[in-house]
Amino acid sequence: MGKIKHTFIKRSARRIYEQNPKEFSTDFNTNKKAIAAKTVVESKSIRNKMAGYMIKIIKNKTF
Repeated sequence: MGKIKHTFIKRSARRIYEQNPKEFSTDFNTNKKAIAAKTVVESKSIRNKMAGYMIKIIKNKTF
């Protein structure tokens, strides 16, 4: 079984991607920096989970 992400992580990652789709890519580090610039996420683990989920969103949109 895989890990399930919380709905607030999914929801906020989708909102950020819909507002700025050109700033994100399938690279984890660039997504992490872009999320840090766009939001006020104090927790590093939440920011990293959002960046990882952002990669999943981008990969699913391309197919």
